[in-house]
Amino acid sequence: MVQPALRPRREALHDTIQHRIERYIIETGSKPGDALPSQQELARALGISMPSLREAMKSLEALGVVEVRQGSGTFVGRFSFDAFVDGLAFRIRLEASEHRRTVTEFLDIRMILERAYVQQVAVETNDAHVAELYALVEEMNQVAAEGRQFRDEDRRFHVLLYRPVENAMLEMLVGAFWELSLMARNEFDVAPVSPATTAAEHLEIVDALAARDPERAARAMTVHFDGILSRIKED
Repeated sequence: MVQPALRPRREALHDTIQHRIERYIIETGSKPGDALPSQQELARALGISMPSLREAMKSLEALGVVEVRQGSGTFVGRFSFDAFVDGLAFRIRLEASEHRRTVTEFLDIRMILERAYVQQVAVETNDAHVAELYALVEEMNQVAAEGRQFRDEDRRFHVLLYRPVENAMLEMLVGAFWELSLMARNEFDVAPVSPATTAAEHLEIVDALAARDPERAARAMTVHFDGILSRIKED
């Protein structure tokens, strides 16, 4: 009976130490990739014990706040959606056996996000960008002609697509969403659309961009997402 009563206090203390480390990083003006003091120095500076510091560091490393490199030390972490992807992936797997609402809601959000930004791309794109996308679609067609899926080319397409927006956060988020979409399709064992059909959907998106037509681009993106959404709901 003693252990459950002590656990909340221990977690509260643990959270406080994490926040103190985060404040230290911010207040010292450290940037992603910068080295942090040794654990002994940091524990002394924060007035905490080494065991408490190590425990907090493990949690912060899992969140991507810090990066521990064996033999080199501890560094301020670079921003990543890895923790977000891992958490949402677990949620999808947890609920997969009961219902698909989490997956369809997630895909709805991804579709709305990409619909909005592809319209902006249609305005801001240039001939060189469109040419790169056409070349990537041609790679898809070549793979499709062999009867194979083109997952790598698909991911590259969705990241390259938004380059004119010049939003690093969007690029990372699109990559994370793509990984989760692939995981969701595998989790539900959804039958894939023929590679030729998927390639044609990508081609229509690029054609819309080449025409500098935001509404057409949004419609093309909707069609691209509607297929998997309908198959997950009906499977």
